[in-house]
Amino acid sequence: MEQHHRGEWGSNLGFLMAAVGSAVGLGNIWGFPYKMGDNGGFAFLIVYLILAATVGFSIMLCELAIGRRAGRSVLVSYQQLGGKMGTFLGFLAMLSPFLILSFYTVLGAYCVEYMSLNLADLAFSVSALAGLSGGDSFEAVRVNQFGAVAFTFIFIFICFLIIRGGIKDGIEKFNKIGMPALFIMLLVVIIRAVTLPGAGEGLAFMFTPNFAPFKENFLKVLSAAGGQMFFSLSLAMGITVTYGSYLSKKESLVKNSLIIIVSDTIVAILAGMAPERIVYVSCDPATLARDVDRFVQLGYRPMQAQGVDLFPRTAHVETVVMLEQNPTL
Repeated sequence: MEQHHRGEWGSNLGFLMAAVGSAVGLGNIWGFPYKMGDNGGFAFLIVYLILAATVGFSIMLCELAIGRRAGRSVLVSYQQLGGKMGTFLGFLAMLSPFLILSFYTVLGAYCVEYMSLNLADLAFSVSALAGLSGGDSFEAVRVNQFGAVAFTFIFIFICFLIIRGGIKDGIEKFNKIGMPALFIMLLVVIIRAVTLPGAGEGLAFMFTPNFAPFKENFLKVLSAAGGQMFFSLSLAMGITVTYGSYLSKKESLVKNSLIIIVSDTIVAILAGMAPERIVYVSCDPATLARDVDRFVQLGYRPMQAQGVDLFPRTAHVETVVMLEQNPTL
């Protein structure tokens, strides 16, 4: 019988960076703050932490164990575990990342395109020359179909270059640089956010005990926190099983599962501290009114609007709209 040879992570740190990297993303930086704001702040945070410590930890541990035991692809791992039913679950686990990739590539392309625009703006003041504010620049990026398609292919090509290096020289090496860089950028955003007007009220909304949402609609808070936990920790998507299949038998699954969940949760909480209670809109009056109305429908109310120079190096003063959770909704 032919022996199947499979590589391993170069180090446990590399595995942890990659595993945390698969968990930290839209689910934390984008999804966690707005879901927390839409579900009572502190109440949502408490439910999320309980679910992550119990359900999330158990599933994370099981998926890593399944992957390491088989040492093969997610399909083969589930097939060895459950026969025909395992094969079916394996196909679902393969389908999930494929569906996620269908929109992650587009969002990744927007990030690359907007980053390129900002670098060009810093170097050549492109937005100033065109007479565009920050919000107008992003709107121009959003409606530019050719740019969206072109940068989607650029993003896919970048991913290809990383993946072709394999588990050790590709994914692990990139995450050892990418994850610390992401954490530093997130800290910069948080430091800027907590120095703005209304930051204290936002932090109070997040950390001050408030159990009123439980009485209003506990199932809504529970379902939102549970869904966020699964998406944020990359559970039931085949990712953890795949990463576990490259993990050395010497490594502790319990310790690694705990580190991944704690790291992911810390980033989620930090991301929640960045935008809470303060929403920045820089656009024409009609679009401004439309966006504020959306937040009002989510349960926020405008506190004040003012012109603030968020980043001194930009050419335009932004329109800042501060919103707080409306206790009457």
